[in-house]
Amino acid sequence: MKCAIYKRVSTKLQETKFSLGAQTTELRKYALSQGWKIIDEFIDVDTGGKLDKKGLNALLDVVEEGRIDVVLVVEQDRLSRLDTIAWEYLKDTLRENKVKIAEPGHIVDLANEDEEFISDIKNLIARRQKKSVVRSMMRGKRQRMREGKGWGKAPFEYYYDKREGAYKLDDNWSWVIPFIDDLYLNKQIGMVTIANMLNGICKTPTGNLWNEHLICTRLTTKAYHGVMEKTFATGETIKVEDMYPALRTKETWEKLQEERIKRGEQYKATSRQRDNLHILRRTIITCGECGRKIHLAMHGTRETPRYYLKHGRKLKLKDETICDISINTVRIEGNIIKAIKDILTNKDLAKNYMDAGNDKSEINFIQKQLVKNEKTINSMQSKLDKLLDLLLDGRLKKEALIKKQTEIEDELAVITKQNDQQKAKLEMLKKSESSHDYIYELLEIAEGFETELTPAERAQVMGNLFPKAIIYKDYLLLKAEFKGVPLDLKIPVAEDPYPQHFTKVNKI
Repeated sequence: MKCAIYKRVSTKLQETKFSLGAQTTELRKYALSQGWKIIDEFIDVDTGGKLDKKGLNALLDVVEEGRIDVVLVVEQDRLSRLDTIAWEYLKDTLRENKVKIAEPGHIVDLANEDEEFISDIKNLIARRQKKSVVRSMMRGKRQRMREGKGWGKAPFEYYYDKREGAYKLDDNWSWVIPFIDDLYLNKQIGMVTIANMLNGICKTPTGNLWNEHLICTRLTTKAYHGVMEKTFATGETIKVEDMYPALRTKETWEKLQEERIKRGEQYKATSRQRDNLHILRRTIITCGECGRKIHLAMHGTRETPRYYLKHGRKLKLKDETICDISINTVRIEGNIIKAIKDILTNKDLAKNYMDAGNDKSEINFIQKQLVKNEKTINSMQSKLDKLLDLLLDGRLKKEALIKKQTEIEDELAVITKQNDQQKAKLEMLKKSESSHDYIYELLEIAEGFETELTPAERAQVMGNLFPKAIIYKDYLLLKAEFKGVPLDLKIPVAEDPYPQHFTKVNKI
């Protein structure tokens, strides 16, 4: 009989140190003992779970050319750990060309239903063994991360030092992250332009051009402030701090994420409008009545625009009233500038825009709130611990677990941050420090805000000082954080100068 020998291993390590040589020796010896003529030998260093492999494709070409009678393998799982459809295709190709599958000591004729059935069972077992191996590997990887050890390919700004068992900076590429951060945050340049600027300097380490996706990945990946975080198929997310040498701080990463959210609105405007950014363009505003996002909408013409803070659509509240807030920003802009000037002129004037905030009642309130927060945090941690048990007991599907875990972790992050802020504020109050001093120190960086800054620079400063705000019908609450202490600046809303003016609204 004319035979083709097929050998396969899954890794380069096996190719050089383990089973390829052993397979070759055993199969050649067996073919010789049977008096078979070896027509050709084929090799794959790849998984058995996929059909499209170089060696297997070449083998099937020989099969379809009618040059062989049998395919000789050490075990059938070397030929296939395929899913049902791919396995049926492979069997049909062999059966139609009257080619048998041989292992040392055993031959399977796929034209025989009983023998084909046995072959199917072997393929099924091989697939189960593959899944078992993968599960074992993933268990090992999860345990490795739990022990604070990393695995997997690092971003190209790093390399893995095998001798020290640690990730280290690649000095040839570590400049990229600070370069991107400076352009995106400080110089306010977009991702496409940054990619083009990098292409003017060099290509990526793989020789490809920089693109928007690569820049976005570098803006969002936690690895650059040292964190390795992976979510596994079990739904478990494991995070290891200080896995990589930091190229940016966690605070810079958080600023980058806030900046990306803000630009989602900003880049809907034309280039001319971006040059004349509204003072509140970089501040995320929500409605104090219903909690929905507020849009900065433009009325009038582009030459003489008027801006309104308003909802995209009306909403009926629980008390049957309609939430349709719409406030012309001229009723607020002057008061914002006046507040900054007043506070910087005289610290006492800050009291006009802030609550007193240092009496015993507030200290007592914060202390009670901290107790509630700790209970909530402990409850959420307990829920996270129980999720995996629910999955293992079969009472929760993997997709539902991942969704629920994400919801709890997001909520936990919010309450934890609020708790930290309240702790900082409590310390401030206990030391008899005034939030007025804090807001004065915060706003010192806005010196010359009205006269020396362009509209775009003014919007950027406002967004940095007050990244969030809440709008009510009679005041705007600008929300800041300074030295870990939450600070609120209350800006009154003046009378509407255009109470009867209605025009078509163009969202920008």
